[in-house]
Amino acid sequence: MRHAISRLPRLLCTWLAVALGALALPAQPAAEVSPNNVTFFTEPNFKGEALTVEAGAAVENLEQMLRPNQKSWAFAISSVRVEGSAQASVFGAIGFAGDRLEITRSLADLYSEIRPRDVGATWDRAIVSLSVTQRGAPPALAPPPPLGNPPATSPRPFPSIPPPAAHVARNEPGPSTVIIVTPRPPPPPPPVVMREVRPRLDRRTAEIIVQRAFREVLNRPADPDGLRTYRDRLMFEGWSEQQVIQQLQRSGEARGVNADDAITKTYREVLGHDPDPNGLAHYRAKWRDGWTQGQIRDDLRRSPEALRATIIRVYREVLGRDPDPSGYATYEKAMRERRWTEKELRAALMSGDEYRQRQKARR
Repeated sequence: MRHAISRLPRLLCTWLAVALGALALPAQPAAEVSPNNVTFFTEPNFKGEALTVEAGAAVENLEQMLRPNQKSWAFAISSVRVEGSAQASVFGAIGFAGDRLEITRSLADLYSEIRPRDVGATWDRAIVSLSVTQRGAPPALAPPPPLGNPPATSPRPFPSIPPPAAHVARNEPGPSTVIIVTPRPPPPPPPVVMREVRPRLDRRTAEIIVQRAFREVLNRPADPDGLRTYRDRLMFEGWSEQQVIQQLQRSGEARGVNADDAITKTYREVLGHDPDPNGLAHYRAKWRDGWTQGQIRDDLRRSPEALRATIIRVYREVLGRDPDPSGYATYEKAMRERRWTEKELRAALMSGDEYRQRQKARR
């Protein structure tokens, strides 16, 4: 009996050592990217920033994912590289809605992929949500039961509600940053519900926005097909005016506009003369940054030269004289800092005593 009792502390020490050893096991290394994945690039020919999405993952709104330059991934993808047995479904609207394109092979330039419902539009920089799956993937196996528990009568599947996808960024060689999206099941197809679709905007407002966007980008009125297409997108698909402008900028017509010709034409419309070399170089750089003809026109209208010409002309039309230094400084500041329009300048002059006295003298 004494011998059995003397062994008890030794057994307890052995058990404690085993338990502590189990707690000290090293952490499991992070999982590597699956060989079945799709990488999306911001430039053609698989260049620029990169977004790698594993098979089984989905991103329902790329606007919520930021690139290293703090711009979103929405409307930023120009080429797609497919690895292994992955395939991608890309969509033109958030929540896997809008136009859809199935990608089963690498595409060096999405500009060659035409969007059927848009006149002259392509899939270049048009992706807003996406889903990546694996071709011929077997059904998921059940995880092993916990130790010490009897096996279940039927295998348990993986949890039906997966945790939210986590985005882990890591630097790769070159200028790109690869973002790995942890796998999650692709969204189920939306149910077909027959109901009346109520427009977000009324028809007149939508058509005004489309016409304004066409003048902004292409400097012309909208053609009937383009007016109908983008009006419906504004009314029924929740598009914004900025989305219409971005889509028009990616059209073949916009890409065919010569920057120098457009800048020169805008100079003549606003200032009445051709641009000087410095002005042409300045707005050529803005054009490469994505400025539209409308943005260049608005910027020129706020230039010192344009403001001076506008103030002098309105003074002469309303008061019949050139502006005095004090009046010029006041209204130039209002138009430059408070962004007064010519209409507001004219109203301010017509509300003054000088204009009322001028009107009385005419009677």
